[in-house]
Amino acid sequence: MEALRPWQVSFLFHVGCALLIVGLSFLRIAPDEVYEIPIQVNEPKDIQNLTEIKEKPKVVLKSVNEAFPENKPTREIFGASRDSHTDEKVGAEGIDAKKGNTLAKEVDKTELLESDASSLPTPTEEYLVSEMPVPISEIRPVYPKIAKEKEIEGSVAMDVLIDEAGKVRQVSVIEGEEIFRTSAMEAMRKFLFRPAKVDGKSVAVRIRYAIKFKLEF
Repeated sequence: MEALRPWQVSFLFHVGCALLIVGLSFLRIAPDEVYEIPIQVNEPKDIQNLTEIKEKPKVVLKSVNEAFPENKPTREIFGASRDSHTDEKVGAEGIDAKKGNTLAKEVDKTELLESDASSLPTPTEEYLVSEMPVPISEIRPVYPKIAKEKEIEGSVAMDVLIDEAGKVRQVSVIEGEEIFRTSAMEAMRKFLFRPAKVDGKSVAVRIRYAIKFKLEF
C-alpha cells in the first residue's frame, strides 16, 4: 500500500478533529437533576368542626365507687342523747339515735314549716360555727304500727334547718326506711334546740340528725 502523503495526513487529521468537536457538542453532560414529587394532602372539609373536636375537653367516666369512695369525709350527724323505751316487752316504742356518720344521698322529701320558703333563714356555713346546736326538748317519734307488727327496725337520717331561736324550720330526709320517714319527720319538727353560735351570737345552721327505731323484747 502506498504511504499517505503529508498533505493527506494533515487533511484527515483536521477532518477527524472537526468531527470530534461536532460530536461532543451533541453529547453535553446534563447537570444533576432534582426531581420534586408532589405530595397530596387531603385537608378536612370543615376546619372549624375539626378545631372544635380538638378543643373539646376529655371526659373521664368513673364508676360509682371511684366517684364516691367510702372513706370520703361526710358531715357529722347528731342524734338524741338518750335511749327511750316503753315498758312493753314486745312492740316497744323508742328512739336510739346515736352519734355517727352516713353517706349523704339526694334529698327525696322536703317539708317546710313556713308557707313561704323565702322566709326561711339563711344558714351559716358549718365551719364558721363555734358552738353547734344542742337539743333541749326531744320528742319521741311514734313507732309505726305495721313496723311493730312485722318487727321491723331501722333509722332515718335527716337534714335539719334550725333558726336563731333554736326552732326547727325545715326537715329533709337524707336516707332511711320508708316506713319510718313520716314519723321521724313529724317528731323532728317538734324538737327545740339551744341555737348554734358564732362568737357568742346565735345563728341559723343546718345539721344532720338521725333517729333510730328499735324494738326491745
